[in-house]
Amino acid sequence: MMMRNERRKYPRIDLAGQVNLMVNGVVRTGSLTNLSPCGIQVEARHQLVEQIAQHKSDAGLYPDFELEFPLPDASRLQCRCTVSYCRRLSQDTYHLGLDFIALNPEDEQRLDSTLNQLAAA
Repeated sequence: MMMRNERRKYPRIDLAGQVNLMVNGVVRTGSLTNLSPCGIQVEARHQLVEQIAQHKSDAGLYPDFELEFPLPDASRLQCRCTVSYCRRLSQDTYHLGLDFIALNPEDEQRLDSTLNQLAAA
């Protein structure tokens, strides 16, 4: 039996840019750190994490919210997402793993094309 160090289903591509998260009608910003076909990792400040956490369900689940983020061709994708993990890096800095819930077919195709181009580079 072979052991694999990589547990992720899809490879992650390092990418930078500002993301916008619409949480309860308010736009908050974070920094894109990497991207995969099924999600995105965002570096966020404590204030954003606290605001998202205020809207957790009784079962402790984070709310779904709107996300907008840049692609290298200067276009932006919009989608619904949910928090898959939240890791504290320092006093005021966190990494949020966000899973895509809904991407329209055109944006999904643009995302796949972008990831394929970046992976080949």
